[in-house]
Amino acid sequence: MGKEIKVVCGLIYDDEFHARTGGTRFYHLNGDIETNADGEQVYVCTKQNQQGKFEDITEPVSNLPIVVQRFIELYAQNAGSDRNVKYIGKHSSELV
Repeated sequence: MGKEIKVVCGLIYDDEFHARTGGTRFYHLNGDIETNADGEQVYVCTKQNQQGKFEDITEPVSNLPIVVQRFIELYAQNAGSDRNVKYIGKHSSELV
């Protein structure tokens, strides 16, 4: 049996940031949740660098904004090899 894949895929609109500053901020998530060698959960996604090449970026979940951590906690989905997961949209105020 293969390794279970946890995927997080969605968009968070930071309505609390908007209420405080009048600005607009979104968090777009489209990556995997994995466990590193230290047993810590990490968010892994692919981004395009300034040279136009794609590279994997790994960030400990604990370093992400609280609303993103909560989104991952609530909505990370198990995915099979087809990676067919539901895209989820939420307001930040729904995650606190």
